[in-house]
Amino acid sequence: MIYLFRIISDEDQEFFRDLVIDGSDTFLDFHHILQENLGYDPSQLASFFITNEMWEKQQEITLIDMMADSVAETAIMDQASIQDHISEVTQRMIYVFDFFSERAFFMELIEKSDQTSDRETPFIGHSKGEAPPQLALDLLMDEPEETLDEFDPEEEQDHLRLDELDHDMFDTEIPEDF
Repeated sequence: MIYLFRIISDEDQEFFRDLVIDGSDTFLDFHHILQENLGYDPSQLASFFITNEMWEKQQEITLIDMMADSVAETAIMDQASIQDHISEVTQRMIYVFDFFSERAFFMELIEKSDQTSDRETPFIGHSKGEAPPQLALDLLMDEPEETLDEFDPEEEQDHLRLDELDHDMFDTEIPEDF
């Protein structure tokens, strides 16, 4: 069974990817093709979350097993096949690619077919727009530096004058009106 997922970002309305994957492929295969296509560092932590129609997280599929005694329902990407976790068209997922800043892509199964693909899966079928930076730190580095206005004595500014200061500030004891 072939699955077609639409991947979007809430950071850039022009961005999307359509990913074609076989149901027998794993979430790790999904992760790798996405990381490669977006030019991301695959060593960074990432997780898929199966969600309901309101994007509320229901099950996590992690890159590595971080909580052996976890009560929450989790699976590991290399052990979880797509067909075991995704069954219905319109099924939704969230792919968290920046854990520290909670940044993610939103994914929806838009089509599935009993046909097989002529190409090796997974692959990106269509793409538009540039991917957002992988880490929020990358966003900060892209912003222009703020500069302080230089002091211009010729410019009329509202300066504090010494004769306007509260003289109680200069007393060593606590001022009366404190």
